[in-house]
Amino acid sequence: MFPHHKRLTSGLMLVGVLVSSGCGTKLAKSFASMNALRDGLIRKYHDEVVLKVQNSNYLLITFVNSPLNHDSSAKRGQRAQETARFAISNYQDMPSIQGIWISFVESETRFIVFTYSRGIESYGFDRNGTALIKRPVDSFRTSETIGSSDDPRAPVVRFSESTNQTDISITRIQLEGDMVHGIALVPHFVVSGDARQRAAAVTPPENVQLDFASYADQPVFSGDANLEIFCDDRPAAKGVAQLLPSAAGGTEKEIAQFLGTRMSFGIFRKMASAKKVTIVLGTKRYELSEADINALSEMAGYVGNK
Repeated sequence: MFPHHKRLTSGLMLVGVLVSSGCGTKLAKSFASMNALRDGLIRKYHDEVVLKVQNSNYLLITFVNSPLNHDSSAKRGQRAQETARFAISNYQDMPSIQGIWISFVESETRFIVFTYSRGIESYGFDRNGTALIKRPVDSFRTSETIGSSDDPRAPVVRFSESTNQTDISITRIQLEGDMVHGIALVPHFVVSGDARQRAAAVTPPENVQLDFASYADQPVFSGDANLEIFCDDRPAAKGVAQLLPSAAGGTEKEIAQFLGTRMSFGIFRKMASAKKVTIVLGTKRYELSEADINALSEMAGYVGNK
């Protein structure tokens, strides 16, 4: 799985509550929703909390100087998962949100006017509370997991009895390089019902999430990247992969960037059944290998033709 990306930057966070542009009643309601969520998180965890909505559809929640900064990564991951669920249940504007990013930062004001911030760890979740890049904690504790292969392309299938949902993902398809310097694709979707048996009689998901993770010495993407997908040399999809609000990730020796997009399950199934798949991401072009396409086919195969 992808490692937790660590953010090392100064002047990183604005200590305040920011919302996307709006006016009148709509803006007032947005402030009220943000304040209610922030107050709820403060009452629940007794930490300083900063909220922001970026690009109108990504909710950023930051814990500033939390005691968990000095605790284990596992405990921060558990807090992040709990926070995502809390936001989904308590944020009134959640229907407009596509993803949630939860970060832990260390902040210190120096010489009165200069604020130094150091990112400790960040976690990304989709609007359903499912981890985008790595699952810091197992959100399906009462479920059965299928998929223990050493091949990162092997589908991982998790069924949760409590939610009656099946989470189907691939750990990664390496498009270029490796996990230290390279770009990988992480496909993921959730269906209602038990899809642990292949070709299960479940309703196909409306969307499939495609995440791209880049690790390099310097940022590879300066912003959102144009995305094109060709199946058997024919255009199958065209859109934009949005640069997620974690672009300053990585370590002192590497920069981690994450981009995300969604496509219909129909297009995903077309990719899974093609003999040749080409992905154009920004200025980069990738040809999936036969094994890569087979992995997509295995993943799609858990959903029957209902």
